[in-house]
Amino acid sequence: MTINDYELFILLGTSLSFLLIAFIILVVVLYRRSQLKFEMEKQALHQALLQTEVEIREQTLQNISRDLHDNFGQIASLIKINLNLLSDQLSDKDQKHIAESKEHLKRLIGDIRSLSSALAHDTLAKQGLAKMIEADLQRVSRSGALKVSFNNQYQESLIDAQQSVFLYRMFQELLNNALKHAQAANFKVHLKGEDQMLSLKVKDDGIGIPKDKLHNQKHSLSGNGLLNLQERCAMIGADYSLNSKEGEGTEIEIRLTANQT
Repeated sequence: MTINDYELFILLGTSLSFLLIAFIILVVVLYRRSQLKFEMEKQALHQALLQTEVEIREQTLQNISRDLHDNFGQIASLIKINLNLLSDQLSDKDQKHIAESKEHLKRLIGDIRSLSSALAHDTLAKQGLAKMIEADLQRVSRSGALKVSFNNQYQESLIDAQQSVFLYRMFQELLNNALKHAQAANFKVHLKGEDQMLSLKVKDDGIGIPKDKLHNQKHSLSGNGLLNLQERCAMIGADYSLNSKEGEGTEIEIRLTANQT
């Protein structure tokens, strides 16, 4: 074999090596591209499923709201009318008991109406986020279950309707958690809007979250825990922080940038 043959052989070998390397790089790039496309499609599907789930929940809440208003509210009103008819036929002592029952019914009717409004999607658009939060806190305060405070520094026009609904549902879940699981005496809410940033901070003085559960997303809060909070935040581009110590209560802040129109 001559020198030229060796040079040709080396040249062919080098060319084939470069071609092989280029082929491997191309395969890797195409694989990564298809993997990225798959992940994006998977994420889009997950978002679509979450959106569908949210819409189903909102429709369910809308139906419950209507049933509360149309059925339970009417029944309570009829009971109040019957008590009014009975009161003239009873002794003074019994009339006193009737009057007390009527007052309880009056509060019950008011709470049913407030709860019905809180569950209705369109009510939030009419009344605004701050008023809905305030109404919920007032209802809880009347029940005596918690001592509440509300520091409102928010302008209603800051975020859009969808963001308001998501934020309000998150607030309801956090309030429900404080009522059912935190064993708290006080519940503080701070709603603040500045520039294009909104902050919702809730704090209770309950039992807090134990260390072994603090990093367990499925159990650190009631029900599905932080999972619902994470998914709802993700859907509207919000983030949150959680600070909790066992025996010292829990503080959660949700931060949201307003959608730009």
